[in-house]
Amino acid sequence: MPNEFWPHHGNLSKEIRSETEAALKQKTVPATAVCTNTLELGIDIGAVKSIAQIGPPPSVASLRQRLGRSGRRKGEPAILRGYSIEDAVGPKSSLATELRLDTVQFAAMLALLLEGWFEPPATQGAHYSTLIQQILSYVAQNGGATIARLYGALCAPNAPFTGLGKREFAELIRHLGEKELLVQDSSGELLHGSVGERIVNHYTFYAAFAADEEFRIVSGGKTLGSLPISQMLMEGQRILFAGRTWQVESIDEEQKTIVVVRAGGGAPPLFSGGSGRTHTRVRERMRELLESPEVPAYLDATAKKFLAEARKNYGARDLAHAVMVDQGQEVQLLTWLGDAANEALACLYRQYGYTAFASGPGVEVVKGQAQADDVLATLSDIAASEPPAIDVLLADVSNLLREKWDWALPEGLVRISYTSLNLDLGAAMHWARSVNQSAAVKDDIGNR
Repeated sequence: MPNEFWPHHGNLSKEIRSETEAALKQKTVPATAVCTNTLELGIDIGAVKSIAQIGPPPSVASLRQRLGRSGRRKGEPAILRGYSIEDAVGPKSSLATELRLDTVQFAAMLALLLEGWFEPPATQGAHYSTLIQQILSYVAQNGGATIARLYGALCAPNAPFTGLGKREFAELIRHLGEKELLVQDSSGELLHGSVGERIVNHYTFYAAFAADEEFRIVSGGKTLGSLPISQMLMEGQRILFAGRTWQVESIDEEQKTIVVVRAGGGAPPLFSGGSGRTHTRVRERMRELLESPEVPAYLDATAKKFLAEARKNYGARDLAHAVMVDQGQEVQLLTWLGDAANEALACLYRQYGYTAFASGPGVEVVKGQAQADDVLATLSDIAASEPPAIDVLLADVSNLLREKWDWALPEGLVRISYTSLNLDLGAAMHWARSVNQSAAVKDDIGNR
């Protein structure tokens, strides 16, 4: 029998990936590709019969793009089948299991897809990774350039990267020289360095985006597997991998390795790694689904059962009003915000000595020697103060290199770029202040 199942993954050889792409294009034999998001990256595979998505996708935009792969032939509908893997609910189940968060998130994303909504682009971000590519491109196109010409073309008022000052731009150029991407001749003209020339003359230079890189998960010198990470990481953080809870001991960004040890006790974290970042609108729709009696027509019998269980547990915990769930060693703050705001709130908590990180629809805070009430009191302190400078906010954070050229940026610009593209301090502070104000109103009514 001819092979009908083909893999497509960034770690596979080009030959294997090419075979998969060729199998999908031909029409005489059925072909199924088991793949990551590598097949989204501008690869023409023609039309396919249907798409199967296991677990909630990275974003509604990604779901829309994947669905668009099917139904391209005349008279054929676009077909998407979604699968959600859930654990049985038991006495020691995590909050994520009780609330069936994967199923609820998938259902929320489908609802938004049907409404025509998808994540807006981050138009106001500091896209300094792309700036590096444009600097190298400008030098290649013009056979060299002075710093003044580069700054005028790229960063001056009304230029694409306006907002970067002359001092920061000069620092960036010096850093590119240290990386051997640029050199300066005796006349002051900037040319490609040895590394820059090699990169610019390779076809991969033309792509401005990069796929999520996978980190190896290592414990006791043994590799457990790999995981694409799209959230910031820090030592002491707990992650869920291969059905077990692990604590991060160290992070080697250069080798893309995370060293972990088994973490005993406590509830499993909601954060399980994986690629993609969830938008606030998705989390808001998840909460709407949990509080609504309506059952979406696109759910099968099992999914309807999961949704009913989620709504029952949501009501039993009074999560329509509660913002905190005490899990013993940790406190789960339920913000129902996107990852950008949750990561920002976690960074703010770390300024007060807590171990905290974005975790599903909220932030997980390790209590340590503190009590749950102390965590809420700290939220009041956060609400009453102004957020610290970016260098302070991200001082102990790893895994900030996300874009293709981030490795070539000075550390300060990496933090600025990451913050502008991945953190929403405004939403985090707004949530903290609204919770604090609500608590103050309740106290005032109680005193009366």
